[in-house]
Amino acid sequence: RQFRLLLSRSLDEVFRGKGAIIIKTVQQVTLGLIYGGIYQLGMNQASIQDRIGLLSLIIIGATNMAVAGTIRSFPKEKAIVSNEIASKMYSTLPYFVSKAISEIPLIGIFQTMFGVLIYPLTGLQKGRFKNFLGLTTLHVIAAEAVGLLIGSVSPTSDFALALFPPIIVLSIIFDGKNISEESIPKPIRWITKAGLIRWGFEALAVNEFEGLVFETGGPRRGPVAKTGAEALERFGLGTVTLQ
Repeated sequence: RQFRLLLSRSLDEVFRGKGAIIIKTVQQVTLGLIYGGIYQLGMNQASIQDRIGLLSLIIIGATNMAVAGTIRSFPKEKAIVSNEIASKMYSTLPYFVSKAISEIPLIGIFQTMFGVLIYPLTGLQKGRFKNFLGLTTLHVIAAEAVGLLIGSVSPTSDFALALFPPIIVLSIIFDGKNISEESIPKPIRWITKAGLIRWGFEALAVNEFEGLVFETGGPRRGPVAKTGAEALERFGLGTVTLQ
């Protein structure tokens, strides 16, 4: 009963914010058109690097917007929530779970809008759209949950926002392609496992490259990769799977 009531309240809050919905809609459409206008993916060797760059930007952008969208929400509600929990109206877990789940409907809608635009415009691999949509949606859900977590441990909205840049920067640095794991000092190697960006990027890369066959001609960087599997191997992702 606690969960149902909290979920209903959270859903009402989400759909009542029409201004935020309009802004996020414009963001998704604009990003989709920008990426679609810049990236025209073919099957030559240069398209391998282009694909990696595009997928990386998609995940970084999704992470930024997801965390930014939820990181300030909890500090604003903290006084109310603390009083309600102290009054034993509900416990912490139902509140957090209902808050995270209430964002899922709009996440699905926004990611579908973005995917419908970017997929045909950029020329990402046909037949992998459903996987792409599922992976980006799951990634945004996880990133928004992290934003809620950061906000919950922050005393104020300003403090939460101050934590935002270093967390994103660390996630980008340790995303699996900017520095090799062997070069990272042992005491902080755990960051590569906890980063927001690495797992989403690797999943999108595997989903995109599996089954592709590339032309051997044209401009290229690095050794020739005839297949998607060889391209993944070049970026150290040869053993990564979606299982």
